[in-house]
Amino acid sequence: TQSTWDQGFVIKMAGSGYDYDVSTLSPEGKIYQVEYAMKATENSSTILGMVCKDGVLLGTEKLIVSEMMVSGSDRRVYSVTKQIGMVITGLLPDGRCLIDRAKEESASFQKQYGIPITGKVLADRIAQFMHMNTIYLWARPYGCNIIIAAFDEFGGPTLHLIDPSGQCFGYFGCAAGKGRQIARNEIEKLGAKNLTCKEAAFNMAKILHKCHEEMKEKKFELEMSWICPETGMTHQMLPKDMQKEMEIRAQETLEKEAMADVQSQIMKNINICLLYTSDAADDTPCVDLGGRRIIKKKK
Repeated sequence: TQSTWDQGFVIKMAGSGYDYDVSTLSPEGKIYQVEYAMKATENSSTILGMVCKDGVLLGTEKLIVSEMMVSGSDRRVYSVTKQIGMVITGLLPDGRCLIDRAKEESASFQKQYGIPITGKVLADRIAQFMHMNTIYLWARPYGCNIIIAAFDEFGGPTLHLIDPSGQCFGYFGCAAGKGRQIARNEIEKLGAKNLTCKEAAFNMAKILHKCHEEMKEKKFELEMSWICPETGMTHQMLPKDMQKEMEIRAQETLEKEAMADVQSQIMKNINICLLYTSDAADDTPCVDLGGRRIIKKKK
């Protein structure tokens, strides 16, 4: 009979073959290569998008990997058409390949139908393209998440999130990357549908700074874009002076909130002590409490 260690080793070796390619399902119904690709996105920069009452916003935070790197050369937000923008996280070369594919799909749709492609149609096409890399032996999944923001006269402002498996959904607010859970919670509390893009842009800067609090020692910069009446309903980057002003306001607001939290914690830890004296002590002009003499006022 095999020992317990040998049996465990055989089982482990039998299960390890399911992650060699994307054409094999594990006994649990998983495709491990897709899960590995998702892991690559979970450890990357936070990206988020929000639909507002007058448009749509995209944003991301980027680590500054070198002081000698030219600002703006490490782009994460791209324009696909005049009215469609995309933000990527995960493996950036994979994301740039998908940006090029999105531009090809947009040009092909315009040539064939004579009208600009909508955000929903483009999101479905890119999702199908990404899914094709999860069913063939010779391919590997794209290790990136994409958020597509768009505006068209039929559907208005739209937002779609695509993951490495090719799964695609429409959202009012969504996030991906390392700080996705914090960002999602903050977006849910915010209610961006009732805010203008200008009001929501400040909150987006605040959320991205909050997501980065765990890595305060690492320098980073924000990249934000919008589609709103200020841009003529076209996809454009936020003006640098406006973005800088919003970042400063966001940092000041977060510092004030942190100070308020510290003060509230201090107040919770304060214990109020009431000192009582006996009737005999009331007859004396002073009370001795542990070496400290408290002089009582005369009645």
